[in-house]
Amino acid sequence: MSLNNLRLQGECIMKKNTVIYIGNFSFPLGNAAGKRVYANGKILKELGYKVIFIGVDKEVEKRDPLEATEKEYDGFVYYNFPYPRSNLDWANYPKIFNNLKSFLYDKKIIDNLAFVIYYGSPTLSLFNTKLIRFCKKQKIKVIADCVDWLTVKTNNFIFDMVKWLDNNYQKAYANKKTDGIIAISSYLSNYYKKSGCNTVIIPPLSPTDFSLEESRIMNNNKKSISYAGIPFRKGQQVKDISKLKDRIDKAIILLHQAKKCGCDFVFNIYGFTKDEYTKAIPQQKKFIDELGESIIFHGLKPNKEVVDSVIKSDFTILIRDVSRDTMAGFPTKVSESISCGTPVITTRTSDLENFIVEGTNGFFIDTINDEKATQKKINEILSYDSVKLKSIKKSCVESKIFYYRNYISDLASFIEKVK
Repeated sequence: MSLNNLRLQGECIMKKNTVIYIGNFSFPLGNAAGKRVYANGKILKELGYKVIFIGVDKEVEKRDPLEATEKEYDGFVYYNFPYPRSNLDWANYPKIFNNLKSFLYDKKIIDNLAFVIYYGSPTLSLFNTKLIRFCKKQKIKVIADCVDWLTVKTNNFIFDMVKWLDNNYQKAYANKKTDGIIAISSYLSNYYKKSGCNTVIIPPLSPTDFSLEESRIMNNNKKSISYAGIPFRKGQQVKDISKLKDRIDKAIILLHQAKKCGCDFVFNIYGFTKDEYTKAIPQQKKFIDELGESIIFHGLKPNKEVVDSVIKSDFTILIRDVSRDTMAGFPTKVSESISCGTPVITTRTSDLENFIVEGTNGFFIDTINDEKATQKKINEILSYDSVKLKSIKKSCVESKIFYYRNYISDLASFIEKVK
């Protein structure tokens, strides 16, 4: 079905065309959540909806009314609640919800509101229950954008327990009360389908159509590898390294061995400093020291700088073990890397086997069952010449496998079922 037909179909079934997209995201590019809802919003815009985003921002003060935070980006108007800074802030969901209601009525948004999509929650998940009840009463459809089912493990037992209860309440109860689920993976889609929920699988998408010219190859023999993320709580030592969602420790060990085998590379890490890493995982200090100039910790940097580093890299690397956390979610790092023309070295988690073509836009490794074969494969990948790398980067960019326009019909069909 053509885009024009989809728009016409949407206009025929829509009397109200405003969508509120609300949750714990930093729109538009502040975090992976912000990027996801931004791309999804572009699909909705193509379908004729006016999308208003309401996220959270650490720069917003408690006393700031929601309407005073109004900003615009790429034709989207967005607002922000203050990011919760204390336990009291997290628990203050009734006040946040009342602020939302006042905003909707004051702006007269509610008169033209077709449906609400929530991504997580700006406070405790009880906020979502109030939101669902409110929408049902107003005859407004409500949709959950479900992207994970995390296991929280910190050094604070009480914090872990509260987060566990909140997370499970939202995933196992609140989400099932909605009119539909936008699931980031087949794992989540299948879970909600068993409860009779309408679902659609939308992986993390790219709002940008990258070109081959933007995907650059450095003209030297030294390969450039990058990783961006914060896989641990800063300021705390990781008690059980095996519980890390992103096994950055395994990546460092593989690259340490690759250097000993004569591979020439630089591993750029964004998100944390060397001191922050060695404090969190002190047992890795030996590998870090021996890697020397082959590993660079850049710390927390603006999104644009990180994306530019990924574009200029020969590869990105992401190692995850198989668990509910890694199967329920879908790594934005992978979709972003491939979209901007950089192949990914990764493990078989989530739905990645449906998107990565071995040797074409990425490489699968097995860090559990065959360490020797994995090390050999890493060494071979790092020996690719510039001609082969350019071909792979070309395949990544031209596939457009995560470009948002390729998912317009999927979301349109889902919305029609929900309505």
